[in-house]
Amino acid sequence: MITLRKNQVEPISKATAFFKEKRPAPSLIVLPTAWGKSILTAFVANEIEDKLLVIQPSKELLEQNYKKYVSLCGDFGAQAGVYSASFGRKDINKITYATIGSIKKIGKTFKQLGFKKMLIDEAHLYPREADSMLGTFLEDSEISHVLGITATPVKLQANTGLDGERFSKLVMLTSRSKKGNFFKDIVHVSQVQEMIELGFWSKLVYKTSGFDSSQLVYNSSKSEFTEDSMQRAFAANDIHNQIKQELDVNSDRKHILTFVPSIDEAIQFAQEYPNSAAIYSGMHDSERERVISEFRKGNIRVIFNVRVLSTGFDYTKIDCIILGISTASIALYYQILGRGTRIDEEKENCLISDLAGNVDRFGKVEDITFEKERIWKMYGTDGRLLSGIPIHEIGTVKKGDAEKEAQKSSSTIGKPLETMPFGKHKGESFKDIPKEYREWMLKSFDWHAANMNLKLAIEGSL
Repeated sequence: MITLRKNQVEPISKATAFFKEKRPAPSLIVLPTAWGKSILTAFVANEIEDKLLVIQPSKELLEQNYKKYVSLCGDFGAQAGVYSASFGRKDINKITYATIGSIKKIGKTFKQLGFKKMLIDEAHLYPREADSMLGTFLEDSEISHVLGITATPVKLQANTGLDGERFSKLVMLTSRSKKGNFFKDIVHVSQVQEMIELGFWSKLVYKTSGFDSSQLVYNSSKSEFTEDSMQRAFAANDIHNQIKQELDVNSDRKHILTFVPSIDEAIQFAQEYPNSAAIYSGMHDSERERVISEFRKGNIRVIFNVRVLSTGFDYTKIDCIILGISTASIALYYQILGRGTRIDEEKENCLISDLAGNVDRFGKVEDITFEKERIWKMYGTDGRLLSGIPIHEIGTVKKGDAEKEAQKSSSTIGKPLETMPFGKHKGESFKDIPKEYREWMLKSFDWHAANMNLKLAIEGSL
């Protein structure tokens, strides 16, 4: 029998209650890395009695999570099957693990088999709107209950400002979009701080170096730094030699993930440094699996990684992560550091050696919270706002700042807008725009000082 941890009782209760509702809207449950998704799956399946379909985003995660379920819950939970062409199995059971690619065209089959309940793992990896192969499967299968699981309920969204400039921001998966958001609400959030306080996360020890970010340039959508500029920043800050120094200074660290900006760098490091190997997209699966296997055995001490092992690489003994890359993606940053958060008896903590300015940009991953005000928002260290704000402005707005600025702006707002400055109604008088569309904008947009002119113009037209 599995004994639930203190922080697992309420989320499992909330998830179970969701599946027992008559026909709830698709929703999310937010669980930090290392929370124990297999445990939630087992308890929910036992409580609801119905068949449960568990969707995984990839073959690798399906294999990992299925094996973890069997090892942790095999004697307690319901029998589990796997339906995945790439996994080589197509057996259906009380709990069925599947990749969406393998089942996207057989929704009617699952309907006939009586599946009504679905868990979606890594829900942030799917489109925020419902017009996708997941949406097609749900329509064909008539699944009535969909609960997504994620540690980061945010999605990147491209926008155009009032000045016509493009920018990107992180939006909560529950935020409304023009096409309609698929997930409507969050039934529960387990904050990262709970994992720390209860001792279920390994302590992260941060080490940063002086980093000159002047070489970094955002791409056209301001969603990430360009590859060329990341390479220039890597060279200008002599990060290659800094990585070598970190590896030498921290000789007591036995399982190290090092993130570098290019395949050439990864291969060069692997050739220069003993007991190391490179992993990158495009390498043969067999070689990649061999490297990971040798790393787990301890025969390889360092993996030089080009943005591959950031999601779903579940190895508890990782005791050092070296960031030789700069990123503007908070989701990628969270996923990378999450690789070091798991508890293991062989390590006291995990060293986060950031050589590329990421900790200064985003803060500590342990400080991330998700809070519901008028809408759900994501905050970081010192209350800095991480969602609903242009990525290139992260760090400039803190909790409560937008409201304060909006109050100030009433006296300095300037000349009101007379026409819509962007979108399909660009150039039209506000009164000529359909009322439903204006009301939708007021409900859907995340209003702050920078766009208060627009809000006042819309309100004045109603």
